[in-house]
Amino acid sequence: MKILKFILPVLFLSFLTGCGKKEETKTTDTQQQQQQNVQSTDGSQQNQNQNQNTTSGDKKNELGIQQGLPKDYPSDVPQPKNSKVLGFLNTSEGMTVTFESADMAKDLVKDFGDQLLKNGFKLGEGGKDLMKDEGGMMVWNKDKREVSIMVAWDKTKKSSSFVVTYK
Repeated sequence: MKILKFILPVLFLSFLTGCGKKEETKTTDTQQQQQQNVQSTDGSQQNQNQNQNTTSGDKKNELGIQQGLPKDYPSDVPQPKNSKVLGFLNTSEGMTVTFESADMAKDLVKDFGDQLLKNGFKLGEGGKDLMKDEGGMMVWNKDKREVSIMVAWDKTKKSSSFVVTYK
């Protein structure tokens, strides 16, 4: 039951992160078209640039997913190797950060886990049993802190989604 509470929000977050990126692209295209229209009508680019900066200054999508890495990302929790940060969201389960990588899920997990162990974390119960070549989930503990990951390999995109939740 606890696994379901974790997996469902993470899958939902991964889905929403992808949706937010598409809409952001549409917004940028619309802003560029508006800029071209303003330039051709009155020759004034300055007013449009000010409007464009104001609209693109908010780096959240409509669901609250923020771009980049959170400011409080723990220094003893590694970022998955060869990955890019898609965004983060503060949830009831903790801070959830989503990464994407072209590396296979099992390779990402091995490196990530090795670094956590080196930083004093211990693998939680049944951790290795929940991880397969295509993905899965694992939990590490250190003192009263918990770091959990969910990893999934997408065959069609040939990339791994890697979600880190910490509290």
